[in-house]
Amino acid sequence: MTELYENLISRQIEIFSSQEQEKLRFTKVTIVGCGGLGGSVIEQLVRAGFENMKIIDSDVFDQTNLNRQIRSNLDAIGQSKVQVTKSAMLKINSNLVLDVFEGIINQENAHEILDGSDIVIDAVDNVLTRVIISRTCKELNIPFVHAAIESTQGQLTIFTNKSPSYEELFNLKSKNKELSGDVEKYLLKISMKKPQVLGTTAAIFGTLEVVETIKFILNKEHLTVSPKVLMGDVLNMASFKIIDF
Repeated sequence: MTELYENLISRQIEIFSSQEQEKLRFTKVTIVGCGGLGGSVIEQLVRAGFENMKIIDSDVFDQTNLNRQIRSNLDAIGQSKVQVTKSAMLKINSNLVLDVFEGIINQENAHEILDGSDIVIDAVDNVLTRVIISRTCKELNIPFVHAAIESTQGQLTIFTNKSPSYEELFNLKSKNKELSGDVEKYLLKISMKKPQVLGTTAAIFGTLEVVETIKFILNKEHLTVSPKVLMGDVLNMASFKIIDF
């Protein structure tokens, strides 16, 4: 363990045992999406001491990202989200092993991209991609931490090989069907309209994804695993509830 790493985790050494911290350090985490949710997820993972990560995104930053995507700024407009994010994270921990895939994850490449991950975190903004990731994680027996946000509201859960899947939990018409033709059109239509999003909604639910990821890796209690879903509105803290679907 380097001096940098010891200093990085020095304010949490009474929260995790040395064995637990090492487990976090070496767990291979893949984050799909480097935007609103993903930016918060990636940074909080790095600051928590994760050193083995892969990030995936095909997009570049634009001015509409400035309200909620923490890696966006005027200097980053037009630049690759994965490359800007990687550069910023290495300034937090220069020993970080951070693989990048700058492209779209789809049915043809999902297995190759996600294989070898210990856990996958959902930070995407469309249902078709989320279904592809969910199915692939199920086939590869990789836990899948899901969150989705709109306006000031969000939801969060974890899917495992033994839990109801994303499509099963939310009763999507694509369940048990081939992802082509009308089924693909149906999934694309669900997320056709770009939602309004308050920046703090993305930050809060991204951070909660990291908390659930840590709990899952360390086998902590009170996990939110499908069919249980955490739902809430950031403008009403009393609205946060774990619902059993």
